[in-house]
Amino acid sequence: MLGEQFYTQVRKSRNTFLIFAALNLLFLSGISFTFVIPGQRGFSLFFMVLTLVMYFIIANIFVGLFKDRKWFVFTICIILISVGMGWRLWLEWGEVTLVEHTSLAVYIGYPSISAIILTMFYIISHSIARKQSAFH
Repeated sequence: MLGEQFYTQVRKSRNTFLIFAALNLLFLSGISFTFVIPGQRGFSLFFMVLTLVMYFIIANIFVGLFKDRKWFVFTICIILISVGMGWRLWLEWGEVTLVEHTSLAVYIGYPSISAIILTMFYIISHSIARKQSAFH
């Protein structure tokens, strides 16, 4: 969706973009999960939009890296998001600000919904990129 030049650059520097996307998912999910869940303390619309924009960028990197591999993208996303969220919970265990976010619904829901959103961005971007160029 960003353009053929972007996808060509991603294919040329596969490892660099893969590391960028993986680290971005790890740190973004660890930092943002306390700010993007509506109805929870700390919710911020700014962080929600910022997270969605970053998910869009990561999905487009995955379009350049992985051709027609939506289940692989979903699996990678759910693993990295879960690890990033778990890493934050482990580092700040017992903090008063995380008490509201320590429920089974958040533990399962946040990684699942985030991975679904990222995979949907991937599918949409991949289909548009395939229509606009000789990307097949």
